[in-house]
Amino acid sequence: MNRTENFNIYSDFPWVNIRIVLVETSHPGNIGAVARAMKNMQLESLYLVSPQRPPDSHSAARSSGATDVLNNAVICNTLSEAISDCRLVIAASARLRSIPWPTEDPGKATQKLVENALQAPVAMVFGREDRGLNNEELDHCHFMTRLPTNPDFSSLNIAAAVQVFCYEIQKYYLEMKEQYLAGTLAKTEKLNSVADIDKPASSENLINLFRHFEETLVQVHFMPEHRTRTLMRKLMRFYYKSQITEEEVSIFRGILTELQRLSRINNEKNNNDAIEN
Repeated sequence: MNRTENFNIYSDFPWVNIRIVLVETSHPGNIGAVARAMKNMQLESLYLVSPQRPPDSHSAARSSGATDVLNNAVICNTLSEAISDCRLVIAASARLRSIPWPTEDPGKATQKLVENALQAPVAMVFGREDRGLNNEELDHCHFMTRLPTNPDFSSLNIAAAVQVFCYEIQKYYLEMKEQYLAGTLAKTEKLNSVADIDKPASSENLINLFRHFEETLVQVHFMPEHRTRTLMRKLMRFYYKSQITEEEVSIFRGILTELQRLSRINNEKNNNDAIEN
């Protein structure tokens, strides 16, 4: 039996785990062009968040035969819904942000997508054609990446941007496959960082943790509710960079629950003391 016949993990790569998520796409033709770009590079999971117009005949025509990707596209009402079970979420952004956010170059970003996709769903999120993603949507992403375009003409058609990132994903996959077939990459080498005992927390569980943090900070009077946003963004950046696990989320939430319980007991005691006095 030759090495190709012996091929295991990378011949059965779970392409379905890599999602391309489009937020509020304005023209159905662009959706079709994105489907074509995806299928060129073996990707198949397309998620649409509140598209202004759903896929139609224009989409099918622009897909140039990638109608299976279009027909299986999942339409969601919110970004949270589209990425709730994802272990890694990367935002593609063409513009710099006034709020600092963890950033990776396209090569490293797509490598992380491929490696994490071996174990769980991951997503790359693209914003509106005219203005991209807003800061609230960026809050749902572990980090962002941007293509090094001409600074005087940086805007890319959304399908062109998707094509570049899908190419980077396919290129890294093929590099891993070539190493595996050559015997220079053990089949478990790329899995060690995302083993079951260290499974990164899902997007949904991270968002729930952030909400729990915010509620607790207000309840223990660390700061007033109207001033938590800046601090929360700093905390979110910290946890996203660390890519904490499901177990660690449970530990942090247990600590927060206990802090809330002690805060309630302390408040009740202070109220009773005030009544007695």
